[in-house]
Amino acid sequence: MADLGPRPARLVVQSDRRLVREALAAFFSDARGFTVVGHTDSAHGLHTLCALGRPDVCLIDVEALTARTVRTLRDIRTAYPAVDLVVAYTSLSLELLAEAVRAGVTSFVPSSRGLDAVLKLLRQRVRRAHVGLPAPPDGQALTDRELGVISLMSSGHTVSDIARLLRISPHTVDNHKRRVYAKFGVGSQSLAVSRAIALGLVEPKANGEVRLFQPGQPPLAVVCGSPGPVLDKVMQTLVGRGLPFVHARAQQPLQPDHWARWHRGPVITVLVDPHDRDWLLPASIDTAVVVVRSAQPDLSTVADLLATGVRAVVHAGDAAADLPDVLSLVARGYVAISAEPAGELAGWMVRHSERSSGVPDLTAREQDILGLLARGQTIRQAARTLGIAAKTVENTQARLYRKLGTRNRAETLTVAYKLGLLDPTSAPA
Repeated sequence: MADLGPRPARLVVQSDRRLVREALAAFFSDARGFTVVGHTDSAHGLHTLCALGRPDVCLIDVEALTARTVRTLRDIRTAYPAVDLVVAYTSLSLELLAEAVRAGVTSFVPSSRGLDAVLKLLRQRVRRAHVGLPAPPDGQALTDRELGVISLMSSGHTVSDIARLLRISPHTVDNHKRRVYAKFGVGSQSLAVSRAIALGLVEPKANGEVRLFQPGQPPLAVVCGSPGPVLDKVMQTLVGRGLPFVHARAQQPLQPDHWARWHRGPVITVLVDPHDRDWLLPASIDTAVVVVRSAQPDLSTVADLLATGVRAVVHAGDAAADLPDVLSLVARGYVAISAEPAGELAGWMVRHSERSSGVPDLTAREQDILGLLARGQTIRQAARTLGIAAKTVENTQARLYRKLGTRNRAETLTVAYKLGLLDPTSAPA
């Protein structure tokens, strides 16, 4: 495969079909030569990501090429001439195709040709452009430091906390926050967090922590287990495949400032023949868990492990061949198990389908107020919108905090996005 240049091409995905958008983002996150820097459902979000994410190329998925789509493409091409545009379409007319070409769009591929054709066209466009960093107009691109400030704001850190963690002054933190607000076009911390999540710039986690989202980064494996041949085989496999990993020698939580917490790609804990104390590690850093067992796991063992949140179970004899692929799947949100017990496991899942999902049940009033919080309304504004007393809004907000286990509005929005209580693809009004 041809070399694409000194760094991966930065890619933005836009589609109003959520399943297609997320599938494309996941596919190109794992494709050599690309880093997905954001995804969105709207033309407005596409403009914003071109300004903030510094992409080299935008992949726009449309069912039918319309006059509105052509206007969007023309606007993007005018505002960001260094950004290449590739359109994947289901149907189009010759008249609109001609208009799009006149607007400066020259790369089209029918969706019927599949992902391989889209990937091939993107690689051709990137090679021709030789992957040069575009210069966003008016300095609107987010810097790495600003992304770091957004991440820490999303976790509920104060200005002094952020200053200490980043080793800069509180005044500098305030300046970064003001620039972030200006670039997002918002006036509050909660709206900045909400906007960053909606654009796919940061990844929400269920405990309220938000980590920088750079899907092009390989997964980091945090390996823990008793010394022995199985542990040695796991680490030899990771070294042999060039995958980054940390050997957590002590079965205890990682310290808050441990560098593994700041890895910008997925972090996965690999437990080798785990004992009870080993489970403290993934709980402390809130990662997906892959279990490697010396003994061949039976259905009961697999079911019990999956019920506790384990994403994959690998037999030690298969680790050398399967573990790298399993880590890649888990990093993309999949559960990976051997096909042998799959049929029996499906029956087990049906029998246990009545178990609670862990998602809190919100009342209609709580859902309404959550939506208004996501749009940045204050308590008084929400009260006027709903025609109720401000005290009622305040009490309902307090109940939301209790149900979601959060302490402030930013954490509440982060958890709500992760649990599917809010749509992360809808930009705040």
